[in-house]
Amino acid sequence: MKRFLSAMLGAAMLLSLLTGCGGGKDSTSGSGGSDSSNGSSSADSSGGSSGSGGYKSDLIIGTATDINNLNLQEQQDAANNIVLKTTHENLVRFTNEGTCVPCLATEWEYLDDTHIQFKLVENAHFSTGDPLTAADVKFTYDMAKDSYVSSVLSNVVSTEVVDDYTVVLELAKYDNELLPSLASVPVAIQSKAAYDSGMENPWYVGSGRYQFDEWVEGQFCRVVKVADYWGDDPGTADSIEFRPYLEASSRVIALQNGEIDVCIDPPINELQYLEEDENITVEEKTGSRLFYFAFNVEKAPWDNQTLRQAVACAIDRESVLQAAVYGKGTPQTTILNRGLWGFYDDMEGFDYDVERAKSLMADAGYANGLSTTLLIANSAPYTNIAQVIQANLKEIGIDVEIQTVEDATLKTMCKNGEQELYLWRWNEDSKVDFVYRDLYYTGSGSNYHHYSDPHVDELVDVVNTEKDEEKRMQAGIELQEYLVDACPQVPLYIANLVIAYNKNLTGTLLFPGGNHDWSHAYVAQ
Repeated sequence: MKRFLSAMLGAAMLLSLLTGCGGGKDSTSGSGGSDSSNGSSSADSSGGSSGSGGYKSDLIIGTATDINNLNLQEQQDAANNIVLKTTHENLVRFTNEGTCVPCLATEWEYLDDTHIQFKLVENAHFSTGDPLTAADVKFTYDMAKDSYVSSVLSNVVSTEVVDDYTVVLELAKYDNELLPSLASVPVAIQSKAAYDSGMENPWYVGSGRYQFDEWVEGQFCRVVKVADYWGDDPGTADSIEFRPYLEASSRVIALQNGEIDVCIDPPINELQYLEEDENITVEEKTGSRLFYFAFNVEKAPWDNQTLRQAVACAIDRESVLQAAVYGKGTPQTTILNRGLWGFYDDMEGFDYDVERAKSLMADAGYANGLSTTLLIANSAPYTNIAQVIQANLKEIGIDVEIQTVEDATLKTMCKNGEQELYLWRWNEDSKVDFVYRDLYYTGSGSNYHHYSDPHVDELVDVVNTEKDEEKRMQAGIELQEYLVDACPQVPLYIANLVIAYNKNLTGTLLFPGGNHDWSHAYVAQ
């Protein structure tokens, strides 16, 4: 067991946090860690600093989007999560094999259907030196119940502290997906002592391999290795820096020039140049991010199921896939993200069939066509997808006006029900309830379709609570078939995961939806 930081060192680090942490979108500094005491160093513009142990001291990741919020329970974006995964930890960790394994919890057991007990690691501590105990778990989960991410723990009634290293969660009902919920980044365990201290931005304090150093919005966010990480597998790189390059070609140039070590989402049309570079590795695998076309089913005429089915038949998914990602993806029929438990894509659905689409238009009462508006985000691939769909729908007499807005504006408009048609995506690689309940359950804040059906709600609850695996699977298949036929959305394709990086990068833990864990990664030299 590693020793905790001395009280004096803990106080010194806390003082550093109090005086150095900025807030939100301002230039921010976290707990110290870039001085010589822990061997870390600030990255220079070339990304070429060297460590003393056969590795490059800094790992620099070029991201496709900028960080927007590092308060764990006030965000759910992948851009933030990949940073927070390096600095915070959960009771359990979700693996690429689709299982949950111990992290801050060493073991757990159901005492009965609605009570589950967790035993905690007894030597874990935060970057400030404060021990991590059951009180921090209760504090985190109680706080989450009143936060932006309250839905993650919606089935948790209460958290009881049994002793310093034992907690019992009381559930409203048995939950097949409690563990994946507890592995979600927004409910990573936070320090009660940090909040009680009155420090600015106490959510920066975590128990991970890295701790916050500095964040300048639009330029970089840097974390530095914790000198006395409590676990047996500390980080290697002295610092990890996340730099946004919103222009895809700029990320490619930065990787080829050695300014960054990792290029997230390289542009597909430039992959050949990266593949020809002997210093770069391009990795491609099946992803889990589903791009879809959808309806606001509360707004006429899109409350007409037959009309929605007509549109589904009119969309050429293969052409959409080519326009969006040069074919690097998989068209699909079902509404569930590929790779999740119960994924089923063998229903008939609505294949591209213009004549059938016209027939359904007539059945729906719109033989003479109609005019409508399609809301999209002002970025690729949405602009390319929209043009294909606009041309597709014109063939069956639907004139589509494309309305382009910022991502945040699109979310707000869809939540408020202002849209008619819209394009969006949903990424989930661990928990089916985050698809079924978030997107289709009556009253869900992410149900941009504004769809409500008691039968769907019932099936969602069965999938979440049924213990009999065969009955649960049957309910999941029925739910997918029912939603495809109801057609609140038209699934388009699952985008492949494509990432490029320095050939000497090692220790990567890549997830199909992009929620990667970089806390073990480094560039060997």
